[in-house]
Amino acid sequence: MEIDVEDIESLDPPEEKEEPWCYTCHAFTDYQRKWDTFNRADMDGGFYSEIAEVPHCINCDHSMLLISTSKKLIWFVNFLALLTWGVGLLCVVILFKFTFSSLTGLLLHGCICYLLSRLPGKSRLTLRSWKKAKKEDAVRELLQKI
Repeated sequence: MEIDVEDIESLDPPEEKEEPWCYTCHAFTDYQRKWDTFNRADMDGGFYSEIAEVPHCINCDHSMLLISTSKKLIWFVNFLALLTWGVGLLCVVILFKFTFSSLTGLLLHGCICYLLSRLPGKSRLTLRSWKKAKKEDAVRELLQKI
């Protein structure tokens, strides 16, 4: 009688789920999932409510964000702002002469693009607190080795 043996390492391991980061507590704290609803437009011109799970920190009761989502959002918004500013610069260079009013318009357009790049404020705070905590952990680890 032959027994079939399965190699455990050959099986696909379960995918690791990314943990959310609390920018108030500056840590991957314990969290609970709360349900939140927001309106979405449908194809008929109406609206419907979509339900989403939002992790909330147990310690401070603030909503938490994923680091990878924050990085992607900030990268996309910065790319969009830079692309918009580049199109504005090309329009001024190609369509208009360099005059005081065209340069003033380009400066105003640049300010609007800068403000556009600052829109995802919560993601920026989350990423900044994560980087700061990561640096502090690296220094703490280094001091423990000494």
